[in-house]
Amino acid sequence: MKYHHGNLKENLIEQASIACEEFGWENISLRNLAKQLEVSQTAPYRHFETKEDLLAEVAAKGFRMMNDDMNKASNFLENGLAYCDFALKYQNTYDLMFGSYLGSFTQYPILMDASLTVFITLEKNLKDHFINLGHDDVSKEIIDEKAISVWAFMHGIVGILRKTERASKNDLTNENPIKIMINLSTNNWDKYIEKSINNILSI
Repeated sequence: MKYHHGNLKENLIEQASIACEEFGWENISLRNLAKQLEVSQTAPYRHFETKEDLLAEVAAKGFRMMNDDMNKASNFLENGLAYCDFALKYQNTYDLMFGSYLGSFTQYPILMDASLTVFITLEKNLKDHFINLGHDDVSKEIIDEKAISVWAFMHGIVGILRKTERASKNDLTNENPIKIMINLSTNNWDKYIEKSINNILSI
């Protein structure tokens, strides 16, 4: 096959992103992507030296998508809900973004920048939240600490929600924390998120 110029790099990232959700990032290969895009087996290596370099781009795209969703939120609570919605809709991409496979983000500048953008958005929206409440003197240190705490809380909630998706309600006792989370996710879930975030943000 003849190597095609044009937008091969972008097409590889797009195709890999689709494959990530359909089959899992573990099953992606540059050679299979080349076959799907009808280019030579060596063509993808002109843009990505390794599979990891391509997957870093897929993860970075995931962070940009998450950031776009968070920017659409009208208040800070909706930021948290947007985070959850993304994580549950794009579970394989989310695992790639936050898993250990790619190692340190410092190895991939584009991934570092994309993830930092999400945190900056979280910080900005949190600062606006405090200002709207009349707290316009909150220090950056406190905002950073609260932003990290909220991110950690949402990340944990996502993990529990994904467990509840796989759990059978009939197999759980009333005392089981997963059963409690199932009940929360079907009854007043937004209220629970709002109450928990407000507790984290109290100053």
